[in-house]
Amino acid sequence: MTASRWSLQNRLIAAIGIAALLAWSVSSFWLYSTAMNEANRLFDAALDNTANAVLAVVRNEASELSESKEGVGFELAVIDQTDQNDIVYQVRGPNGIMVFRSHGAPIAPLAHARDRGFGYARIDGREYRVYTLALELNAATIHVAQPISERFALARAEALRLLAPGAALMLALVAAVAWSVRKTTAPIVRYANAIDSLTPEAEKPVDGSALPRELQSVSEAINRLTHRVHDSLIRERTLTADAAHELRNPLGAMRLQAQVARRSRDPRERDSALDELLCGTDRAARMVDAVLALARFDAETELQVSGSPVRLDHLAELIASEFTASATLSGITLRLACEPARVTGDQEALAILLRNLVTNALRHARTQICIETRETDRGIRLAVLDDGPGFTEETAARAFHRFYRGPEESKHFEGAGLGLALVLRIAHLHSGAVELEPGIDGGAKVAVLWVRGIRSTAL
Repeated sequence: MTASRWSLQNRLIAAIGIAALLAWSVSSFWLYSTAMNEANRLFDAALDNTANAVLAVVRNEASELSESKEGVGFELAVIDQTDQNDIVYQVRGPNGIMVFRSHGAPIAPLAHARDRGFGYARIDGREYRVYTLALELNAATIHVAQPISERFALARAEALRLLAPGAALMLALVAAVAWSVRKTTAPIVRYANAIDSLTPEAEKPVDGSALPRELQSVSEAINRLTHRVHDSLIRERTLTADAAHELRNPLGAMRLQAQVARRSRDPRERDSALDELLCGTDRAARMVDAVLALARFDAETELQVSGSPVRLDHLAELIASEFTASATLSGITLRLACEPARVTGDQEALAILLRNLVTNALRHARTQICIETRETDRGIRLAVLDDGPGFTEETAARAFHRFYRGPEESKHFEGAGLGLALVLRIAHLHSGAVELEPGIDGGAKVAVLWVRGIRSTAL
């Protein structure tokens, strides 16, 4: 079977057509049976009427019947008989001898002299439906009969004439159903063709207003999906292009330092070049790690990161222990101000978020950094504060742009410009929001807020 033969249109047409055919078949069988039974009843009534008509004539001719010679019959005039019905009759005298028979009636008796009412007889290879009626005191007996074959042929012809309009109506119904189904599914076909013609770069959603109401939700879901695909594609292309651009600088610097180290004859100059080469390698590695992490979270959805409850205060203690040595080396005090706070999400992703916040603070802090977790009237807050230069109006506007790096106070933590962009993405995936506020002594504060009763739609 090809796919087109099993399309929605063909399935609906086939299902409704088969249902209509079954309904017509059942109703036709019932109508045919009813028509045959009614025809047989009418034919029996014709036999009864004919018998009574013959009986009336016989009553008037009773004297002649008594004078008839035994075994010899003569034909009476046809009474209430039509050629098309082929009704024949026989008349017996009081002694049971055949005295009259109609034209075409068999010579052999159609029934016994004592039979009464309806019955069947087989004479000379033909089946007859017979009705027997007698005069008072059995002065005469009348057998009226009709061949079964003629009777069945007439009844069947009448029944088929009754079925013909139903058959025509059934064919018209199937045609109407086929037209209606094709008309109804035409918007679905057009919608499918429109989706099939979409390109990944298309920003305008497919118009599904012409679809049936039951498919409106499907159309909206598809439009949301295409929007997410478009956004993911744009982010991927932008990230790839920006990463390639940003990697040129450290790779170029690494190549330059390698050439200096190769040509240098002075050990100190060579060691300095190698140190710079290692720094460039570390920076390129951090950038690659950041790009990979951001690409992974760009591909995630809100549902994919929803997980088990995470204690933010415990997570803050864990991350602080990782950065204590680096902060001490830079002369920075890293402290905690954590209250019990719990959110639902992916602990690994939230750990990456917090690491990037602390790393960003280490790049700008002068003497101290503080990690806060607490529960407020608005919701749950996770914040990292520092006493650095803080955010200016320009840096605040561009802080979450990918590959943007503001003025750096420390070369120990030279970044790739993706930290806050990654923080924002992970926060959105966890239905949170990121806010920039004043920090310690005019420094910077980056806070992640999970508002009660509000679920982020940013993906």
